[in-house]
This record gives sequence, C-alpha cells and structure tokens, in this order.
Amino acid sequence: MIGAGPAGTAAAITLASRGIDLVLVDQADFPRDKTCGDALIPDALAALGRLGVLPAVRARAAPTERIQVFAPDGSDLMLDGRVMCLPRVSLDEMMLDRARRAGARWMAPLRLTSLIDEAGQVRGARLAGENGAIDVRARFTLLATGAAVGPLEMAGLCLRRLASGFAMRQYVRNPRLAQRFKTLVISYDQRIRPGYGWIFPGPDGHFNVGAGVFIDGHSGERSENVRGVFERFVAGFPLARELFASGQVVGPLKGAPLRTALNGSHFGRPGVLAIGEAIGATYSFSGEGIGKALETGVLAAELVADRLNDSGQVHGLEADYERRLERTYRYRFRAYETAQRWLGVPAFCNLLARRARGSERLRSRLQDVIEESSDPRELCSMAGLLKLFAPWGYRG
Repeated sequence: MIGAGPAGTAAAITLASRGIDLVLVDQADFPRDKTCGDALIPDALAALGRLGVLPAVRARAAPTERIQVFAPDGSDLMLDGRVMCLPRVSLDEMMLDRARRAGARWMAPLRLTSLIDEAGQVRGARLAGENGAIDVRARFTLLATGAAVGPLEMAGLCLRRLASGFAMRQYVRNPRLAQRFKTLVISYDQRIRPGYGWIFPGPDGHFNVGAGVFIDGHSGERSENVRGVFERFVAGFPLARELFASGQVVGPLKGAPLRTALNGSHFGRPGVLAIGEAIGATYSFSGEGIGKALETGVLAAELVADRLNDSGQVHGLEADYERRLERTYRYRFRAYETAQRWLGVPAFCNLLARRARGSERLRSRLQDVIEESSDPRELCSMAGLLKLFAPWGYRG
C-alpha cells in the first residue's frame, strides 16, 4: 500500500481486517499536514463509521448547523447542513492509528522510486529512505498517491499530466467569532471568478479559509491563478476579512493540485490498482474527495482481499475494479461535471439562488447536491436544468 491518506488507510484497514498481511508506506512520517477543505459530508461520515473511526472523529470534529451559499451577485442562500470539519492532520493520524491497530505494518518516510515489474506484472515497489533503498515485494500493490503525477507515470497509468484544478487554504484562529459562527460558507462571488471561496469552522476556534479554481485540463492555466483568487476572497469577502483582521493566522498558506471527474488515468493494470484522487475520485462541482477516497479504497481492498483469500489469483482484477467503478460512480461524476460548467455562468447561479429562496423543495435538492447525498442527475442534468428555468419548476 503506497500512500497513507484517506484512500490508502481505508484500504489498509479493510485488508488487515480481512486477514491480509500488508505494508503501508508513505513519503512522510506522521503527523503531517495536507492541503484540504477538511469538510466531512455524509458519504465520508458513513465510510468512517464502517471503518470504525467515526467515534474518534465525532469526539474531535466541529459540527456545522447550516450551509450558506453566496451567489455571484452577493445574495445568499441558507441551507441545513449535516457536515463535520476536522483538519486532515488529525483525520489522517486517526486513520493511520486504526490501520496499525488492525494489523498494517507501517514504514515511513519512504519515497517511491519505481514499481517492480516482472513480465508486465507489478510485483511490489522500490522505495528510498534515510537508510538507503529497499525492495518491498507484494502479490498486489495499491497506489494511493493523491494528485501526484510521478507515481502514476511510474505505474504506467497516467493519461493526463495537467491538473483539473488547484486549491489553496490557510488556517485562522478566532475564538471570538467561533462562539457565534457555526456555518459552512461557500462563495461564488463575482469578484473571485472563475474561482470560489470557502470558510469552514473547525475545532478549537480554528477556521479553514480557502479558494479553488477548476480549469480546462488542456488550457495550460497555472496554479498561480488560485493565489489571486484567494487574496481577492480574503480582501473582499466580509467574513473572511473579519476573520483575518481580528484573528491569528496559524501556519502557512498551502496549495495543491486537484485531479477530478474520474479522468486522467487508467484505474489499474496487472498487479496494481490506483485509488482515491490518483484516479480523479474527486467531484468537479465541489472539490470534495475524502468520501470518494475512502469508498474507492474500501472497494479496491475488498476486491483484492476476496481474490487473495479465495484463490490467491489476481489475474483480471483490474478489469473487475474498472467495471465496479464505472457502474457505481460514472453517472455521478458526469452529473457534477455538468454542475461545474453551469456554475461558470453567473446569470445561472443568480437565478438558481433566487429560485431556491422561494422554493423549499429546490433548497432541499441543492442541499442534497452539496452534501452529495442523493442522485445528482435530478438537478445536475439537462432535464433538471430545464425544470429550473420553467415557470412551473420547483414550486413550494
């Protein structure tokens, strides 16, 4: 298992719980920080429950009561929210601890230098650490290396080097505002287009303030653009400005690329499967990927465990994995790609907010889309959009 983020540790917990001997490696020792929005929506919370980590998460995370979405014209829409916020440094450490208690052997820091390939079959990995290089041979390898392109290229899985988007975030501690502010904020304000901004209240008076930009994978836009979006958001959005003016910045401004929409890589080849953001298991619409990382890690691990415990043969496993991913997720990723494209049209966003303020049913649909808790095709499809624009659509 290469990579100890949510996908890698979810797979490790699943495999170890099924009696599979495994080695879990990462290029960094823990605790280590990762750029992330830190929001745990219902799919992530459900997966954490199945993995036995949810009680620890609930004890540490900050629950939100509402989701406030700002349209490009500055108007806002208030939705109910079933979200928890927990910094990735804490979540990843909890997940790693659970994997180790389940029986995974932990080795870090170790950097992947190549995969061991024998006659077209991956048989493990070559790793480099402080004490030199080592080979770890394995019957099967799972690649959970996030948005990094290098490991995908080593595995022969990379189809697109360019990222799907970029995100930046900074932590601000402001206990005074935290006492009265328990709302997850997402802004599509005209001043920060083509990006979006967020403010997520975390534990101990900390806020995760960030911005993201989704790009055309062939446009050649660079990550520096998101820094400008972030700076305009902090300077122009009243709550962000107040947080920074009266609070204390905690840690550096950090950024990271995003790989989304189940695009940009093969899912696997003989002897190796990629999971999590390595296969683009992050939704275009929201940039949320923790839940999908957990789910794809569990899915891949269950397929591997079934084969190893049954016949010990892994031939054709990558085809089974691809079929399961396509059947389970493809329609959702396409629907959220549609939503992302429409969010690039300010007039549409303003109309959507205006209609939703007058329709409880539409607000409920939007809440489900943001939380990814229902079929997104009802709203994020051509039929759903036509219904939105129709005079009779989404009344009540």
